[in-house]
Amino acid sequence: MPAVSCVRVIQSSVLRRLTRCTLIFAFSALNIQSVTVAGESGLLPDSNRAGKQTADQPPLIVDILARGSSSRSTLRDALDRLPLAGLTDEQRRRVNDVLEHRSMFRRLPMISIDANAEVYNHLTHNPESVVGIWRVLGISKFTMQQTRPTEWYGDAGDGSTGTIDVLSRSTNHHLLLCTGKYKSPLLASPIEAVSVMHLKTQYQQGQDLQPKVVHGLDLFVMFPSHTIDTVARVIAPVSHMIADRNFRELSLFVRFMNVAMERQPGWMEQTIQRIDGIDREQRIELMKLSARVYVAAQNRLAINQSRNPDRRVERTGFEELIAPYRVTPTSQVTPARVQNAD
Repeated sequence: MPAVSCVRVIQSSVLRRLTRCTLIFAFSALNIQSVTVAGESGLLPDSNRAGKQTADQPPLIVDILARGSSSRSTLRDALDRLPLAGLTDEQRRRVNDVLEHRSMFRRLPMISIDANAEVYNHLTHNPESVVGIWRVLGISKFTMQQTRPTEWYGDAGDGSTGTIDVLSRSTNHHLLLCTGKYKSPLLASPIEAVSVMHLKTQYQQGQDLQPKVVHGLDLFVMFPSHTIDTVARVIAPVSHMIADRNFRELSLFVRFMNVAMERQPGWMEQTIQRIDGIDREQRIELMKLSARVYVAAQNRLAINQSRNPDRRVERTGFEELIAPYRVTPTSQVTPARVQNAD
């Protein structure tokens, strides 16, 4: 049955990769993308998948404050909140084209992450560093290059390619326009998608002085092909589930990097030295960021311990945590040749 075969191909190979492609471009460049970097299951371990959590390991978890939604009232609210002021006429035209001919809308979950605002901002502003770390960890072969001051090109290595254009950026809002294309021997011609993403971010602090980042993403996707558009609408519930899950897993990556910088400065330095695809200045800035976060965490720990002398000092074994999720054995990951960052 051709129709059934078409749906299966789109569902298993296209929408997932396009959502992944456009969503991943987003976070790296400032938003978070719906990319499944570690195969079919996900990006990073969490308390439910990583096995038994020992008492001396910090939890790699995030808090879901609000579930994802695609309701009409949510759509109206998302449209009203889009930061369109300041866009050029051409940028506004491209955004409106996606909004008016959208095949899918989803407000992804609102998620709270125990993370330093500086870590979050660096990751969202430097997608090359993000995907470079993924390659070092062996959890993705994704590549990304900056082509213009506010534009990046990415290749997932599975036939999915795309660009992300940051239309506007402020402390609490990012507006992105992403294009994606998927090629496969199973398809007569490439499948294209265009998406508009609005990332909303807040920064908070817990009673224990733990910094927190709360973020959510409104996603609008348009498939120019009428055939693909029809199929996309039919299987929208599946696409929504995938997008929600992958947004959560990218949030877990932010948590992972924050914990690494706070507790494993040596591991971070070694990892940064192995990143390829970034220049010397970016490498130095990432090392300086890691040092600042470590010092801030130690100061916060000292204050909290003075309040509660019996507080446990937690330690983390990152290699054991990440090992089950590698797609590339560590021995096969080639370190980048870099100069000393001094």
